Amino acid sequence: MREAFSDVADGELELWQVYDLLDEAWGPGGWSCSLTVAAVRPAAVSCLLELGGARRSGVGEGPDLDSAAARAILMALEQAGVRTKPAEPPAAPASEAKPSAQELIDKLVARLREAGRGREAAELVVKYGGYGSDPETTRKLYGELRALLLEKGAAR
Repeated sequence: MREAFSDVADGELELWQVYDLLDEAWGPGGWSCSLTVAAVRPAAVSCLLELGGARRSGVGEGPDLDSAAARAILMALEQAGVRTKPAEPPAAPASEAKPSAQELIDKLVARLREAGRGREAAELVVKYGGYGSDPETTRKLYGELRALLLEKGAAR
């Protein structure tokens, strides 16, 4: 199953190709997904993917809705452990050992997903257009994700 999706870079596959790979790996009745358009411009789609009874969510952005949907499904496959991101070139050594804002946000989203709040986290990421377009927006996104994680006994 993993072989079909490993090392596929975001944006390399069209939506119909992603569907074909899912059919190959799980059979036409072995998976389902629910796509929700979060924004048309820029195109953003959230996905709730079910594979053999397990549900995972993903969010994708792209130049059009089909591309965004394909990226959302690929992100959900990453969350399911079926797809690994292609190896990225090594980053230049940072002058500081501090994690980047994107790394901190990724860690928060992962913790929210583990706490069963992945969909809410994905909606916030879509609301802010990814990691945010500037440092202030990024701080606001981080604050809302952190508040969501700290909510105790909130309805899911």
